[in-house]
Amino acid sequence: MNKGILVYTCLLVPVLLFGFVTFAHSAKPPENILKNGDFDLNLEGWHHWTHADAAALFQTEGKKADPIVGKKVAYVKISKAGELWHIQLYQQPFTLEKGTTYTYSLWAKSEKPRSVVMRILHQGDPWNEYARKAINLTEEWKEFFITFKMPADDVSSRAGIIMGAEKVDVWFDHIRLYEGEYVADIEGAEPQAVEPSNKLATTWAALKR
Repeated sequence: MNKGILVYTCLLVPVLLFGFVTFAHSAKPPENILKNGDFDLNLEGWHHWTHADAAALFQTEGKKADPIVGKKVAYVKISKAGELWHIQLYQQPFTLEKGTTYTYSLWAKSEKPRSVVMRILHQGDPWNEYARKAINLTEEWKEFFITFKMPADDVSSRAGIIMGAEKVDVWFDHIRLYEGEYVADIEGAEPQAVEPSNKLATTWAALKR
């Protein structure tokens, strides 16, 4: 091989490799529309609601809960279950744009196997839901996500979880809502994709908030 070509090749390969590595490490996860998704600021930015027929304590828990990210997680201690929608953790309001694809993801576990519902909806009448899915939790942390396309502009959107119906405690961590398809940002994670129950908005008003 010509020595000039050999030297050029030896110099070019490290440059290409270095450039690739730099690109891989400089890539940033998509911006989270939700605030305090890792609960490092306790429940700041989050709302919770419990119907009179249910009872639950919303708080944060530290090292004992084995956080996915940071030092804290959201912990919901349920002492009276009520109906499914009687216990809620959510964040609002924020704007979602018509025609834009979004992904809503979260990590969750429970005291023993149970289901909860993750959903994106309009805050207020007629409580249109843009994405909704029941997810099955176990004692081990697992990530779940829904990718959906907005059917309309909404300046008063809500992202939340409803978890009544079962008297079983639950934990949440690293809750994200961002533009685009699902992006893994934790090494070794094996997320469970869930399909929205309806690709068009549905009305929640008949089932209350």
